[in-house]
Amino acid sequence: MNTQTRHSLAAALVWISALALFWNSLGWLAAAAFTRDQLGHAALVLIFGLVLILRDRRSPRPVFRFERIGLGFLLAACLLAAAAGFFHNPVPVILGMGALAGAALLFIRGDAVWPTATGLAFAFSGLTVLAVFIPVADWPLRLLAGQLAAWMLALLGSPGSLVLAGTPPKLLLFHGERAFEVAPECNGFGIIGGCILLATLMAFSRRLSLPAKVASLVLAPVIGLFSNALRIIIIVLLAPLAKGHYFLMHEIVGTALFVGTLALLWKMVTRLPGSKRFREPSPDQTNSAIS
Repeated sequence: MNTQTRHSLAAALVWISALALFWNSLGWLAAAAFTRDQLGHAALVLIFGLVLILRDRRSPRPVFRFERIGLGFLLAACLLAAAAGFFHNPVPVILGMGALAGAALLFIRGDAVWPTATGLAFAFSGLTVLAVFIPVADWPLRLLAGQLAAWMLALLGSPGSLVLAGTPPKLLLFHGERAFEVAPECNGFGIIGGCILLATLMAFSRRLSLPAKVASLVLAPVIGLFSNALRIIIIVLLAPLAKGHYFLMHEIVGTALFVGTLALLWKMVTRLPGSKRFREPSPDQTNSAIS
């Protein structure tokens, strides 16, 4: 058996062991992303953001081996999983899943992409936190979105009113003679979550000062919240013109605001003071593979 084969078998064994530790948690997260569209949309934002960052940095070709930093990420993930079991606390698992995601990227791309792997680790942990809170976030976010939309309509000189009515209760936004339901799909969790994950990924993937990192993470949910309220306002104002094409208009406006908001956030983070890519070493400058 040659050296390359031994390394491949060792890597396979390591990954099987690591995935076994996180199997239940990863299965729960995957099920949550597939059954809740808004969480799935946030996950897709994270994936596309990662692809864009890796393409922008012209990262080295895949190595498919553990180097020093990648092995450290994997060890941290396993230790966190063990700590979660020992202390019966889910928080280390959340952090460990992030470290596992970072380890996977480092295994594929090598230690040269450690800044991006760090951003991915924090963002993936953030995705897990979003999955935990999505069941209880619906009504608070709907109320906030409706109130913000009504306030913004009043600023435009076209006031609306928010009413809770019916059984089961529905949140209705009245504008003129029309009533619009602020449904669960209108709570903005997808765009708010997507903004948080994208900002986290970028903030830790780039050489930003601590105040700039904090600013990007604070601004992200605010931008997502206002984007969702703006989407509601545009739909309300265009509804009389849409006539028989209301649902088509609804989807077009929602998609355009979703993509536009993420593009705006991307530009804002890249233009923060001190925001620049880490200078990644060439493959021959990285640590050698851990055998």
